Amino acid sequence: MQSVSPRGGLQLGDLPATRWERARAAVPASTLWSAVLVFALAVTIARSTSAAYWVPSGIDGIPFVALGAAVLMALLALTRLPSWLCVAAGVAGGLVVATIATAPEFRAQHPLDPTGAGLVQVWIIRVFEGSAFGDQAFVGLVITLLMWITGGWLAWCVVRWRQPLIGLIPGAAAFTTNVLNTPNQQGYTFIFLALTLGLLLWTTYTASVAKAVAARIKMTGDARWDFWETGLVATAALLVIGIMLPPMSTIDRTASMESSLFTKWAQIQSKLNQVGIQGNGTIPGRVSTGFGVTVSMGPRLSQSTTPVFNYAVTAGPYPGPYYFRGVNDTLTTVVDGKPTWTYGTNDHTQPIAANDSPTFAEQYKWMALATFTVNMLLPPGSGSGDIYFYPGQFYSIDKPAVAHETQVPPVFTFATQLVTIDRLAAAPPSFTTKGQYNVTVSYPDVTTDELRAAGTDYGDWLAPYSSMPADGYRPPAAMRFIHDLALSITAGANNPYDKASAIEAYLRDRNRFTYTLTPKQPPDGTDPMLYFLNSSHEGYCQYFAMAMGEMLRSLGIPTRLVNGYGAGSYDDIQHRQVVRDEDAHVWVESYFPGYGWIPFEPTNDGVAYANTIQRASSRSVLCFTDNHCTVPSPIQAVTSPVVKPSTRPKDPGASDQPIGANQNRFRWLDSTMITRIVGVLGALLLLLIGLGARYLRPRTVMGVWRRVLVLARMAGAELQSGETPSELEKRLGRAFPEAAPHLHSLTDAFVVAAYAPPEMAQSTKPSVMEAWASLRPMMVRRVLSRVRPGRS
Repeated sequence: MQSVSPRGGLQLGDLPATRWERARAAVPASTLWSAVLVFALAVTIARSTSAAYWVPSGIDGIPFVALGAAVLMALLALTRLPSWLCVAAGVAGGLVVATIATAPEFRAQHPLDPTGAGLVQVWIIRVFEGSAFGDQAFVGLVITLLMWITGGWLAWCVVRWRQPLIGLIPGAAAFTTNVLNTPNQQGYTFIFLALTLGLLLWTTYTASVAKAVAARIKMTGDARWDFWETGLVATAALLVIGIMLPPMSTIDRTASMESSLFTKWAQIQSKLNQVGIQGNGTIPGRVSTGFGVTVSMGPRLSQSTTPVFNYAVTAGPYPGPYYFRGVNDTLTTVVDGKPTWTYGTNDHTQPIAANDSPTFAEQYKWMALATFTVNMLLPPGSGSGDIYFYPGQFYSIDKPAVAHETQVPPVFTFATQLVTIDRLAAAPPSFTTKGQYNVTVSYPDVTTDELRAAGTDYGDWLAPYSSMPADGYRPPAAMRFIHDLALSITAGANNPYDKASAIEAYLRDRNRFTYTLTPKQPPDGTDPMLYFLNSSHEGYCQYFAMAMGEMLRSLGIPTRLVNGYGAGSYDDIQHRQVVRDEDAHVWVESYFPGYGWIPFEPTNDGVAYANTIQRASSRSVLCFTDNHCTVPSPIQAVTSPVVKPSTRPKDPGASDQPIGANQNRFRWLDSTMITRIVGVLGALLLLLIGLGARYLRPRTVMGVWRRVLVLARMAGAELQSGETPSELEKRLGRAFPEAAPHLHSLTDAFVVAAYAPPEMAQSTKPSVMEAWASLRPMMVRRVLSRVRPGRS
């Protein structure tokens, strides 16, 4: 519809566009780009804070809070309102937004609190008492308000005061706290560095230009060129340094930095260097800690600290041990010439629906229940990425799964063939356990007296667990030594439990055996078990577990080894246990009639990590399946056993597979590695731009002319042989009319400099450089328009 104006030239539909154009024209380009950088910085700091997991919930929306504050204060900074009024409005807005954003968390955490003025009074009392600062909802409020201040203050300082360094103070303090206390912040660190350097460069440049204009100083083209050339190179260098510096923390280190910082970084860098290896071969002699499905007495190990999963007990309680089962190794055989405990060859499978508990052939007494929430970060490689890890014995899981059993009892031995689960895997089509799952487990709350009285009424199905191969596994002399040593250790013990405990204590005696990741290797032709028990007396968990397992089987006691992970280390920030590659572990389980498989720990690492497993001394009030309890009691606060981080060389439980190229190539291409790759590529791009800027700023008259010819060719103007500079200038002026005056000035000065006497030629250099400074951006735009046809 047309306007009633006599001119009739205004369409009502054009009003929004016109208003936008007027608003856009009112904001200088320098301010607009500064604001964009400010908004991106505010969101980056807020996302880093959210990822730091300061509180379990309630702060996921802080990036929007920081962005909203930055936008509001940037708009207020563009107005002519008094500064005090704008700042007061921002503070008031922050209090309102923070209160609204965290109100649901307050209601959930404190449903009985009063409302209105009474609520304010209650929280004032809590603040003065100090209890508020340990409250999750209150901490969430403070963090939300801090993110509002971070975004708003940064925008105000940059847009109104043109002081980015002052504006960065609260945001930089918050970000530094995140980096010092939280692992895996490398991505945010790179983005923060890039945006901060970009903001400082841009604001410095625009301020310099504004001062020059105010002082009526004409800036040459090379002055601007020098600034950006130096700035880009410096930015690239700082980004590379930021990418290559070691991560500041994998645990809380605000109070103190451990001296092993750079040692750990060297280990990480060593593993990162294997990413680019091609082919299907292996790296000779290189074996790393980590989960494996077989157990053998392997070579020396190096440590890997890659996080695998974290977990918390959500229903229970669960007294321990906090050993996460991966696979049960039940078959003794020879693999690649080495005696090895393996997963087995027979494989009975049974699908298990989500939250269903399978029916087992045997039911055991005093089995209590507990539930764990596991967040699988990086499933193990080598075909083990579909394994669900869990402590104790399996009861149910909230995901579809497939149970695998290797030592399958003969048909008709039981009503069902599922006696035990040797491997719990993700159901197709998933084939991966990455992500979160909740698993309910059962564990025997049984006393030592009950285990001593369990007897030896072993069913025929346990025969494969109760003996060693007659030949072909180890030399006969080694087999006799293992059996004789077991008889010697258990002399005087009259029941399987006391025999198992005696062998466990013998192997744990640090006066006899030494725990080490670098055990002495047996001479050629010497059986490794015989060498371990009779000569070296040093090894890691696989050595000790194999020794105990083979001694128990030689005595006819049903035994298996379990490959999995230990408890990990407690993270005070996430309030969870974090399990890493270095926590991979192997332990022993023996069968006791009526009670099932009971764990034993023959490895003694000397620092209270692999302790002797405690048995119940009296019956506790737990959720027992004997009493038809199927749901353990929820734990109000998500808790984990307090196992503090240790600097000990943790038990490796490594696969005895040398690190293969294929395994590393996929395992290490995670988000941190991708961030490093992107950061290095970005830094290289900035360096290339800097080198290009250096090329476009020649120091001689002939250098200027050569660059004119190169840019003309790149812009599509073919050079003709035999052309004089004047002829070339006229033809290029027709091809690039906007550059014709500058081409003419430059060519005239070049002809004098090239062909006049030296004293006259020298005087023309300033005019050549000035003409080139004006011509250069036009020629560059022509080149870019050819690369990007839509650019004019």
